[in-house]
Amino acid sequence: MSEAQDGVTASRRLEATAELCRLFAQDESEKANIAAIELLRRYFQAEGAALFYVNAISEYRFCLAGTQFPISLAEERWRACIGPAHAGSTRFGPWAIPGFGETLSQWISAAIYSSEGRLGYVLLGRSGSGWTDEEELSLSAIADTISPIVGVRLARAKEEAVRREAEQRLSENEKRLRSFFEDSRDMIYTADSEDRLTSINSAGLALTGRLGKEELIGLPFSAIALNGEDREYFLRRIRAEGYVADYEIVLARKDGSTVFCIETAHTLRASGGAVLEVQGIIKDISERIKSEGVLWRTNLELAEANLKLKQTQGLMVQQEKLASIGQLAAGIAHEINNPVGFLKSNNAMLEKYIASIRAAWKEARAAGGAAVEAIDEKSGLASLFDEAETIFRESAEGFSRIISIVGNLKNFSRVNEASDFALYDVNRGIDNSLLVAWNEIKYVSEVRKAYGELPPIHANGGEINQVILNILVNAAQAIESLKRPGKGLIEIRTTLKRDSVRIAISDDGPGIPESIQTRVFDPFFTTKEPGKGTGLGLSISYDIIVTKHGGRLSVESEPGEGTTFLIELPIAGPGPNPSDHG
Repeated sequence: MSEAQDGVTASRRLEATAELCRLFAQDESEKANIAAIELLRRYFQAEGAALFYVNAISEYRFCLAGTQFPISLAEERWRACIGPAHAGSTRFGPWAIPGFGETLSQWISAAIYSSEGRLGYVLLGRSGSGWTDEEELSLSAIADTISPIVGVRLARAKEEAVRREAEQRLSENEKRLRSFFEDSRDMIYTADSEDRLTSINSAGLALTGRLGKEELIGLPFSAIALNGEDREYFLRRIRAEGYVADYEIVLARKDGSTVFCIETAHTLRASGGAVLEVQGIIKDISERIKSEGVLWRTNLELAEANLKLKQTQGLMVQQEKLASIGQLAAGIAHEINNPVGFLKSNNAMLEKYIASIRAAWKEARAAGGAAVEAIDEKSGLASLFDEAETIFRESAEGFSRIISIVGNLKNFSRVNEASDFALYDVNRGIDNSLLVAWNEIKYVSEVRKAYGELPPIHANGGEINQVILNILVNAAQAIESLKRPGKGLIEIRTTLKRDSVRIAISDDGPGIPESIQTRVFDPFFTTKEPGKGTGLGLSISYDIIVTKHGGRLSVESEPGEGTTFLIELPIAGPGPNPSDHG
C-alpha cells in the first residue's frame, strides 16, 4: 500500500475513532452501543456486525447492527455466540451468530475492553473478499483507543447502578419504616429534648382519643400523661441511663378516661452527650390490668371462702365436741340421778325408822327396869342414836351436793342443745362451764369468783359456754406449763356495765409475749406444741362474741405476770331479733 493510501486509511481510522468517542460521550446509555456497531459496519463495509459485552449490572448482552435494542442472553448462550472470538481467534469463517444471522465466509474480531476478567468483543463479517491485515490492524487500533472510554463508561454505569440500587433500598426501607410506624398496633412517638411531641402514629392518636396529629404535635408529653410528676421521674431516668424498658405509665385520654400502659424508650444524643430526641413505644395493657384485677379479686374471694370454710369446719368440730360433752354430761347426770334418788329416799326412810326406834327406847327407859338399864349400859344405845343423827345430817348434805352437781350438768347440756338466742344467766353459765372444765383445773389452779348482780341477757348460751370453757381450759394449761410447785390462781369477775355485762377471766400463768398478742385471735395461730392445739379455739371464740353476739373480746397480758381475757356482751343481744342469729 502506498503512503498516500496509508494516510487515507489512518485518516479514516481517526475519523471513525472520533465519531465513536462522540457517540459514547453524548449517550451514556446502551443505545450508544447500537450506533457504535452500525458505524463500524459502515466503516469496514461489513455485511454483518455485532458487539458483545457485559453491562454494569452483570447482564450478558449484544447489539446486532441494523436492530434497535440490545439483546440479553444467558451467560452460556452468550459465550456460545462468540465461540471463535472468545477462543482467541481474530479471523475465522465461514460462521454465523447462532440463531441471529446468516452464514458469512469471513469474520474478523477484536476485544473491546476487559472488566473483572470479562471481555467485550466486536465481530465483523463479509462474503467474498477476505479481511486485509490493514483492516485487522485498524479494527485493533480502534478497539485499543476506545477501550479506556468504554471502561470509564462501564465504571460510571456501575456506580450509577449501585447508587440507584442504594436509593431503591433506602426508599424501600423508608417505606417499611413508615409502614411500621403508621401501622403498628402500639403507640410510637418521638419527642425533642424538651419532651415536646414531634411525631406520633395512628395508634397513638387512637390511644389518646385524638383525631389528628395536629392536636398533639408540639405539646409536651405531660399533656397526655395522667401524672406529670411521674413523667418527670421517667425523664430523669432516661436522661441518666439512655434507655428505659417496661415503664408503667397511665395516659389521660381526651374524654377524661385513663389507659394503663407500659413504655419502652431510648434517647438519641449529640456527640457531646446532650439528648436530642426521645423515641418511645407505648403498649396498652388495660385489658391485662383488668384481667389481673379480676384474678386478684377471685383469688381473694377464694381465700376468704376457704378461710370461712376452715373456720366453719373448726366451729363445727368445736360445737360437736361441746355437744358430745353436753350429751356425756346429760348421760352422767341421768345415770347418777337414778341411784341417788333411791339412796336419798332409803336414807330418809332409815332416818325415820331410827327415829321411831329411838323414841321407843326412850319410852322403855322411862318405864325403867333392870333389863333395860343392863341393855343400855352394855350396848350404849344412847350414844349410837346420837352418832346416827350425825350420819344422817352428813348424808343429807352429801345428797344435796350430788343433786346440785347433777342439776348443773343437766343445765349445761340443755343450754348446749339450744341453737337460738334466748335469755341466758351469765353467772350460772360460768358455773356450768367451771363444772365441765373442773377436771382440767382442780389439780393446777384454785378458782376465785367475784360475781356481780347481772340481769339475764339475750344470747346463745351454748356458744357463750363454749367461749368461757375454752378460755378456762387455756388458762389451766398455761398455768400447768410453768411446772411450778403449788397451784396457780384463776380469777373470774362479772360486772354490769350500762347496756352490757362484762366477764374478766384472769390467770397467773406465763403471759403472752407482746409480739404475738395481736395474733392470738387469728385462725390457726397457736403457741402450743404440734398435736396439742389447732389454733381455732380463740378464733372461733372471737367469731362467737364479736360477729354473732355483737360484743367485744380482748386480751391484756404482761409476760411473766399472767393474762386476762375480757368479754363484753350486750344485754339486748346483737339486734332486734336475736333469735335470727345462730
